[in-house]
Amino acid sequence: MSTFSGSSMFGLDELHLIARGIGKHVYELITVANLPASQGSIFYYTNEDGTKNSADYPFYINRNDLKSIGESIAKSRKYIPTSFQGSFDNVIEKTDGTRHVDWLDILLSCIHTIVVPYIEDAATKKALLSLVKGCALSLQWNLTEHMLNEIQSHFEHWLKYLARQVDQKKLSRSVFRPVQHYLTHIPFIIRRQGPLRAYSTRSMERSIGVFSKLIKSKRSGGKNASNLIERLGLQSYISSVLDIEMLINLIKPATYSTNSYMNHPEDRNGPQLWEPFSMVTINADSVIEGVSGGRLVKAVKRYYLRSNSAAGSVDFNNLKITLASRLWMNSTIFSSSRYRQFRNETSRGNHHVFFSALDNRQRERWFVGTVLFYFKHVLLDSSIQFLAFVRVMKQHSTASFDSSIPIVKRNIPVLEQRGETITQEKYAVINIYDITLQVGLIQSILKAIQGSYEKIDAQIEEAIYLEPSLLYRTSHIRKDDTNSILASKAL
Repeated sequence: MSTFSGSSMFGLDELHLIARGIGKHVYELITVANLPASQGSIFYYTNEDGTKNSADYPFYINRNDLKSIGESIAKSRKYIPTSFQGSFDNVIEKTDGTRHVDWLDILLSCIHTIVVPYIEDAATKKALLSLVKGCALSLQWNLTEHMLNEIQSHFEHWLKYLARQVDQKKLSRSVFRPVQHYLTHIPFIIRRQGPLRAYSTRSMERSIGVFSKLIKSKRSGGKNASNLIERLGLQSYISSVLDIEMLINLIKPATYSTNSYMNHPEDRNGPQLWEPFSMVTINADSVIEGVSGGRLVKAVKRYYLRSNSAAGSVDFNNLKITLASRLWMNSTIFSSSRYRQFRNETSRGNHHVFFSALDNRQRERWFVGTVLFYFKHVLLDSSIQFLAFVRVMKQHSTASFDSSIPIVKRNIPVLEQRGETITQEKYAVINIYDITLQVGLIQSILKAIQGSYEKIDAQIEEAIYLEPSLLYRTSHIRKDDTNSILASKAL
């Protein structure tokens, strides 16, 4: 066949190779303590006398720590945006119903944030991080030759590590499943076929899921499936030639209108602020989203002084703003605490953002915060600013075992958790263009260093989970002389 191009013609499916294949495989490697002895020992090296070498197993995590990992995943769900397709259920406790996208989120968000810290061996940590970074890079839409070489380097490091563990009689050869071998072919396939996501089976699997739920017949399943395909095909065709939404517009109220959003005056095709709106005048007695008017005015002053943008054109004694609840920017919907209260949303978190801002020395820093609300501010010279009022996380750092993994801390003291003290929150006003992207937070509970406390007394720390592309960019951030992290545009 003239179109046959060899092995690259068939491509590699990221959903089955990386999500279901590698994601599930890594999960099995780290959860041997929860498995019966006959199943968990499959990865242990078998000695000549037939006994299993479990003492030197490099991926071992005890049951109590696995339980903590599972609890952390479940507790993190309310901090994860809905744009992340995984359910973030406690897969340590139960894997029934776990989907491919769930395994992918476990691999790309949980392994390097809350699993690796429980691994004792430094070489094992580094190998797992290389695997995660290689998989994260492989799922990008835009890839350069440098990135493809880096993917190859990460996977080679991971596979060479596994080979050393086998040679040192710490790991069984059964760890080398076919999916491990296929990893080495990813750069080649991408060079020949393009990004893995371009020919992923996600759409097909989703369609299979739709048909599987609709097929009800127990005797004539084939006929049932055939009728469904015909019916859905007709519906799809009708929808392609007729605008059903427009046809029923007379009997169905419009979901939104031009009054539902505001375009940025300097970029009509750019960011938009979305309803509900509210016009307010800020004074000393004002309280907006639980924040006093005085603190809000102070944050606005700091913003204009920090950005050197027309601070003299602001009437701080009569600060009039238009509150907004959502932001649409770069094909992403950013929510806010204001909108969450309006819709009574509690299950997921779409209002955490990663942004950059200048510090007191006019140096750009990265921060993570919770957006309380967005607002439009009209200056005295009639220029317009689209801004966000953010509660900033109190500490920003990186993981001790890898500086590419950002960590933020809410830093809640023990006494505050007991209700005896209240720590003042830190707020900031930022321009919407300072927002780099929406983030999710993977929560982990770390006990205090000194003394023995109950779980309620633990410090709360959250490791940021960003889009997979940022895992690549984090490997290139650098430290300045104050040991803080600098980032160009994104982590």
